[in-house]
Amino acid sequence: MTPLLVRSPTQFAPPPPPALTSARYTRDFNEVKALGSATSTERTQAQTDTALFYSGLANPQFQAMLRDQATVRGLDLVDAARMFAAADMSAADTVISVWYTKYVDGTWRPDTAINLADTDGNPATDPDPSWAPLRPDPAYPEYPSGYNGFAASVTRALEKVFHTRRLQLTVISTAVPDVQRHYETGRALRQDVVNGRMWLGVHFRFADTASRDMGLRLSGWTLDHYFQPVGHDG
Repeated sequence: MTPLLVRSPTQFAPPPPPALTSARYTRDFNEVKALGSATSTERTQAQTDTALFYSGLANPQFQAMLRDQATVRGLDLVDAARMFAAADMSAADTVISVWYTKYVDGTWRPDTAINLADTDGNPATDPDPSWAPLRPDPAYPEYPSGYNGFAASVTRALEKVFHTRRLQLTVISTAVPDVQRHYETGRALRQDVVNGRMWLGVHFRFADTASRDMGLRLSGWTLDHYFQPVGHDG
């Protein structure tokens, strides 16, 4: 799909995922193996709660957050439309860019990597054929994380629209009914999404942080080039 605002899906492409024999891959492999398992004894209840909170659908979750922002800020129709356009068009371009990268790199998810670690050429990764994530994998390649790209692009757009890092965000979950989380800053929300998707066992940390950084860069660029307020004569 052609992006709406950025020049191409590769304008803010993340770096390639780390090599399977690298220290970064080994570290993130062992982290998700210990903390992302369905039967993990190392993941705390608070970490499990965060993982499950961010295990649903990102789009309705963050659309609800945007609606709440329009309400609590008392935005009129024009300012609300600007906020939604800035956040959603930036998020759309981030998602397009994420999925382009997913099918260029085509990397395996943690469960495949851990089940088949004896085939990765890395003597520091031990296989576990019975390992499974806390929640089943989405049915597409792992790198980078779509959820993190969406969260980062929307929250950075809000920071740029409202000229503040203190957003006072209220977030629902489509996976955990009747639970809300409140974040003073977008940065705090983004950190929970990075951690949560790894604790869920569906991503390596490097996929989460790469997508977060891509969403931040892309959304920052779009808000520097579009959606700026205009003056009115009279």
